[in-house]
Amino acid sequence: MELMCKVTSINTSDGLYNIMANDSEGNHINLKVSSELAEEIKIGHVYVFTYDVIEGLERVTNKVISFKRVSDMPFEKKNDSLRMFYPSSPISLEEAKKEIYSYVDKIENKVIKEITKNLIEKYYEDFFIYPAASKLHHAYVGGLAYHSIGMCHLADGFIENYPYLNKDYVYAGILLHDIGKTIELTGAINTEYSLKGQLIGHLVLGAMEIEKEAIKLGYGDTEEALMLEHMLISHHGQPVFGSAKKPMTPEALVLWYIDTIDSKFRVLGEELEKTKNGSFTENIGVLDRQKIYKI
Repeated sequence: MELMCKVTSINTSDGLYNIMANDSEGNHINLKVSSELAEEIKIGHVYVFTYDVIEGLERVTNKVISFKRVSDMPFEKKNDSLRMFYPSSPISLEEAKKEIYSYVDKIENKVIKEITKNLIEKYYEDFFIYPAASKLHHAYVGGLAYHSIGMCHLADGFIENYPYLNKDYVYAGILLHDIGKTIELTGAINTEYSLKGQLIGHLVLGAMEIEKEAIKLGYGDTEEALMLEHMLISHHGQPVFGSAKKPMTPEALVLWYIDTIDSKFRVLGEELEKTKNGSFTENIGVLDRQKIYKI
């Protein structure tokens, strides 16, 4: 038999490892597995287990023969499987791809567009499946792309109201601002920070990726590459928040503000959904643990 399920606990029993797991509908199943296989299985991860049902005098035993990691599945199937077991973006993968590439198409400058498109395609799977953070905001499957889409929607209004903004830089800066998180974070589930993430951080990692891609495309010495690099290393606004530089162009400045707005207001909206009218939300981490009253 074959079953996709999420491992909730592992312990030893009868000389075998005992795995407790839940299927996508929350049903519990008990599986027995050898110590050799158990060493490769992690709590909180999803697997497709192939197992035999062994009828005993007193009980039925489900003994695992082999398993496949969901992380090893083709991208589309992996995305669908993860969304069955973990919190995920409110829009589908297809909707996210359509939105992201519609904004890539709005970029007219050849250098900016090629750098942006190439980096999205270089990190394609991770860009569309990773969270935007491990805890604070958009911390769910597909959160990275969803955060970028929300920011692009906000940018439309800023560009209309402030025509001096260069839309190519604004859209590219948004689409690439968290590309470094595909290196900074360890994955879409049980997300932690990688060694590079802890020692360098996604702002600088993203700028390094822009520089490498620009050189590869023959645009290493262009103003476009330099401006994009500046936008990424400054998009947290202040050194106290991790920026290597303060924003020094209008486009870098608006990137900081839009990033701040979407990261905070998206979480606020999620908290308000759980809050009754006439009462306060719980403390909200991205708002300095402030409570907000829902009218």
